[in-house]
Amino acid sequence: MDNETTLYRIQGSRVFGQGMSINCINKVTAESLLNTLNTYEKTVQLHKNIDEQFDRIQKQLIQTNLSLNILKDDMEKLTTQLQQVKEWKRN
Repeated sequence: MDNETTLYRIQGSRVFGQGMSINCINKVTAESLLNTLNTYEKTVQLHKNIDEQFDRIQKQLIQTNLSLNILKDDMEKLTTQLQQVKEWKRN
């Protein structure tokens, strides 16, 4: 495990991390707690990353929607102008 995802460490039957020190009954219990805590921290970080990506995607969708509305408006103006030119040429 790398330093970013391993926030807790073990020494004997004691688990350290996040300013805490938890003494377990034995090394097996300490390893189980260590795995549980590190899995929890990874999950929290994953959810944070997903939320950040969702926010970025949402902002991009808003920008895309605004751009599409501008393009739609421009197309309508061009269509109107083309119709006016056609009518002008007929007369």
